[in-house]
Amino acid sequence: MTPQEPQPTSATAAERRGDKRRRTTGKIKLRIDAVTLEGELDNISPSGVLFFTGADLRVAVEIEENGQPVVRTGRLVRAQRVRAQHVGWAIEFD
Repeated sequence: MTPQEPQPTSATAAERRGDKRRRTTGKIKLRIDAVTLEGELDNISPSGVLFFTGADLRVAVEIEENGQPVVRTGRLVRAQRVRAQHVGWAIEFD
């Protein structure tokens, strides 16, 4: 998608997911690989910028569930502020 192209009609979140989700509790740590992303600027204001890139932002997450730590790698697919003090991060695993 380029900055000027209209966004395609998207499928529902459930249709995009390959696997069923389940609720859980535990701790998680996110590590972001040190990379430089280059892209095309779409818009800018004094409070932020929107740009597009074909590159992935590679990450690793350490998930502790039921006292068992597991490290998974993947890519950041979404970051969204859901409340003033909370940001949701979506990672697609390799």
